[in-house]
Amino acid sequence: MSPKALKMVHGYQYLDARAAAGAPASANKDIAAMQTICNYAVRWGLIDVNPFVGLMLNETDVVRRDVTGSQVTRFYLWAVRQDLPFKTMGCAAMFAYLTGFRAAEVRPFHRSGIRDDGVMVESAKRKRGDERVMKLRAWSRRLKVVVKRAQQGRRVPGMALFGNRKGQVYTRSGWGSVWQDAQFAWIASFDNVTRAVWNDLEKRAAYLITGHPAYFTLNDGRPVAITEKLERREADVFDFAAHADPGTTMRHYDRRRVRKASPTK
Repeated sequence: MSPKALKMVHGYQYLDARAAAGAPASANKDIAAMQTICNYAVRWGLIDVNPFVGLMLNETDVVRRDVTGSQVTRFYLWAVRQDLPFKTMGCAAMFAYLTGFRAAEVRPFHRSGIRDDGVMVESAKRKRGDERVMKLRAWSRRLKVVVKRAQQGRRVPGMALFGNRKGQVYTRSGWGSVWQDAQFAWIASFDNVTRAVWNDLEKRAAYLITGHPAYFTLNDGRPVAITEKLERREADVFDFAAHADPGTTMRHYDRRRVRKASPTK
């Protein structure tokens, strides 16, 4: 298709088709990518106007899982008794919960980030032109145990703390596949209905485990950790979150259901 043939209506057709297929949010992201691509096309003289600017995007519901620290801990304690891939997922989940690191910082975490004073990683989220932000988490007894367990039982240690059997960093798709299997097997360990599906390969392939109320993702550990620090009124909560704007912490990571306060007098 010639770039000059692109029209705004094509963007709306794509948004509607993807929404009908059950992926309205994904369609919005795709249109954002197309906006950027077409900006370059304008810059290079291939088209005169970006046809995807100003589109009314699909309305989406914000999915917010009510994950608890005990839920992450239960998954971790189950996972450390499993084979290496599932054990790795459990250790990563607990590591993310204890440190508040993002999934994009945990999955490729390099063993060089293990220091005498704690674990350190470069923030994976910063805008172009912003200075690098390094996040250090001082050692706690639990954090030491998790890091030690993540390294145990590996024939090929590698430099990735949560690497695959070859010691290499998981690809995003590879990680997602193992994570879903680990969550599925964990939920099946205490849910009889899920266990019946897990034991049937044909049913398992068609079952959407992400819809189960006990399911959570690696990224869910971060808001849980920040919320717990807010509940305890810990002074370092904003350094823990490491947002450039503290308002971001309060708007998007504060999951407290009850706001406690003392009376004025």
